[in-house]
Amino acid sequence: MWHRCVAVFVVGLGFGAAPALAQQTGVYSKATPPDKAVLDRLKLKTEWVQYIPVEGNRDTLTQVQTIDDQVFVQTRAGLLIALDAITGRLQWAARLGNSSSSGNSYPVAANSQFVFVSHVTKLYAFYRYTGLTEFVIDLGTPPTAGLACDETGVFCVLGVRPGSAGAQRVAVYNLPRPITVRDPVKGPVDLLAGGVKPEAATPVDDLLNRYPPGVPKPGAPEPFEPLYRPDVMQAPAGGGLAGSKTPSIATLYRVSPPYTLGNRAATPSIMPLPTLRQPYHIRQEAGKYIQQTPSIGVIPPSVAASLALSDLRPKGVTPPLRWEYGLTARILYPITLTPVRAWVATEGNMVLALNKNSEPAQVITEVKERLTTTIAAAPSQSGLTNYLPMGNGTLVAIDATGGTLEGGVPIKWRAEAGGINNRSPLISKTFVYASGDDSGVTCVRRDNGDVIWRSDDNIDRIIGGNEEFVYLRDRQGRFLVFDAKRPTDPVRRKSVPLGSVNLSEFNINIVNTVSDRVYLAADNGLIICVRDSAPKYTKPMRMWPSAEVNQAKKIGVEAAPPKDDMNPAPPPKKEPEPKKEPEPKKD
Repeated sequence: MWHRCVAVFVVGLGFGAAPALAQQTGVYSKATPPDKAVLDRLKLKTEWVQYIPVEGNRDTLTQVQTIDDQVFVQTRAGLLIALDAITGRLQWAARLGNSSSSGNSYPVAANSQFVFVSHVTKLYAFYRYTGLTEFVIDLGTPPTAGLACDETGVFCVLGVRPGSAGAQRVAVYNLPRPITVRDPVKGPVDLLAGGVKPEAATPVDDLLNRYPPGVPKPGAPEPFEPLYRPDVMQAPAGGGLAGSKTPSIATLYRVSPPYTLGNRAATPSIMPLPTLRQPYHIRQEAGKYIQQTPSIGVIPPSVAASLALSDLRPKGVTPPLRWEYGLTARILYPITLTPVRAWVATEGNMVLALNKNSEPAQVITEVKERLTTTIAAAPSQSGLTNYLPMGNGTLVAIDATGGTLEGGVPIKWRAEAGGINNRSPLISKTFVYASGDDSGVTCVRRDNGDVIWRSDDNIDRIIGGNEEFVYLRDRQGRFLVFDAKRPTDPVRRKSVPLGSVNLSEFNINIVNTVSDRVYLAADNGLIICVRDSAPKYTKPMRMWPSAEVNQAKKIGVEAAPPKDDMNPAPPPKKEPEPKKEPEPKKD
């Protein structure tokens, strides 16, 4: 277990590096699991305790998320850890990048099979319950917000490429085809007559079908090309993508000398070039000031990228790009998804709804509206409803499936939460909790937006809740318990805590967006899971209604498999012929 490894590490430091240990203890908080008597006063019970290893004085926990029955933890050093939300058991851990690379940590995204995480310019896809790597791709530019995904693709908010116009872009990648191993064919197969039939493919063939077309598959023989050397050297006709009229080296088979063109004829080498800045000149006595060499403007501006172009080794499984959408304004928060749309909020109070199944050449914009005030925090979603915390203190619920370019964003209701309202709302089965810095917490009904109660302004952080209580924190770090259903002062609609305890050493705030469990975390790697001690909460109870992001499966004729060699159409059923009545006998 992780806590045993950390204990051994601390013991080793005690003998060999006591001054370093003393310096490290002054950096992190001295949080320890709270006593049982302290939790009993609040009718809470400890479920499990876990220690996440932190490396050095600069490492700490950066992201802690709850997704279904798992807890995903990211550290500043680039470590991704998956924990079982019920028992706290370590499921797997993965290192992002290398030990010396550190980058911004953004929230992960997960579907039923994979969890997606970004690190610097890389996008990682891991199997959720085993930690095996599905793919790792280079996004070209670092992400600027958290990821979003469904069962068919992953949505990334990225910066624009160097030399491109705009501020940011949305890139959507389709997930690779899953491995489908078919049942073996029954009966003998006559290999001499016609070989292996398509329906008798082996599991290895099923695995190789995941590789994109045009990419050499592992173990495939290299294509044979006859050597052709013409008597007269032929030069390329144009400059390809660069539009240059001079011969381009984009057609070269490799970037290491000797260089050859498509006809395998020798071409001038770029080794004697005096400079890598245009125009390029060959060092020749006759005409060295007037003759130009083939342009290298069409290759990437780095040697590593040019070498990658000449790499003929088999490529791994990569997700194909579905479409890209560039914007001239910065995207503020992660994308929220519906079965058909991807909602984007940008600076300048602009809200867009893009069609998820758009063509690469034309991305369809279904809703576009400039709001009167800015969105102050990342929107929350449950079902097909998005909840937007606005900067003027208003909480707005919108229908994520409605709206048009002419009609704008469809609004269900507005609630005056008050304050700055710069934190994502917490959603339960009946209520929505809005909060902000020095603004307090406001409880609002989900169906109509009526305000139920408000807390004091210094109580401004939400942790979680269940059907009866909601757990908050104030600016001093005290852990507070509130009645979730009714205010303590019905006349003013104000509420005061029913109980409190000082847990200021747990200085990392975690919001459980799934169940009734409450998580406390500290920067020294300690994570504690507590729950209500009532017997009805022995098993986790889901409190956050999940969002609908996947398209419904079609049932009927439209869901029938395609008619091809791999899936032959079943023979049509013959309808029974009607029985003929016997003719009467003639006398």
